[in-house]
Amino acid sequence: MLLCVNPSFEQNYITPLLANEQLPYIKLLKSVPWHSEICEEIRAIYEKLNLPEAPLLIQTHFFQIWAKLFSNVSGDEHPSKDSGNLTIIKAMVGYIQKDYRENLTLAKIAASGSVGQSKCCKLFKNYLNLTPNAYLNQCRLDKSRELLRDTELSITDISEAVGYDGASYFSEVFRKWYNISPSEYRMINRSK
Repeated sequence: MLLCVNPSFEQNYITPLLANEQLPYIKLLKSVPWHSEICEEIRAIYEKLNLPEAPLLIQTHFFQIWAKLFSNVSGDEHPSKDSGNLTIIKAMVGYIQKDYRENLTLAKIAASGSVGQSKCCKLFKNYLNLTPNAYLNQCRLDKSRELLRDTELSITDISEAVGYDGASYFSEVFRKWYNISPSEYRMINRSK
């Protein structure tokens, strides 16, 4: 989804690899030069995670990885009619990432991709192996972890800031995902 800058780009460079049912995964081997190059790109991503310009640098490495895959793996020459699905899921994911603080419903998420609720759920399952609600929770919890680490906001304020109705429900969801309470997480991961 990070690579789908427009529908044409998606159709020509992304979907051919993703639609290739003969290639469910690639086991990267050090003995294969282009595999080794991909491993180096991945290593470079991890080395730059804490830099202020990390998102830009990581996107560059991600494009390098995809270019190596595209050059070395034969994809489907004729993208399917469903090649627009990446654009749809990208729209729905973008909507969640932008508006995760709001009261988002399945209907609103589906509408952001101009699809029905059942297709919305199917696309999330196929592309992210999550339900739309689980992805929404993941976005909220990712932001909450950042706030727990980097701010002095109370647990109640954080729960409201990331879109939960109450601190107790937020704490329950947080514990379910991370097997630790928000307070314990904060104590362990406090920024210096």
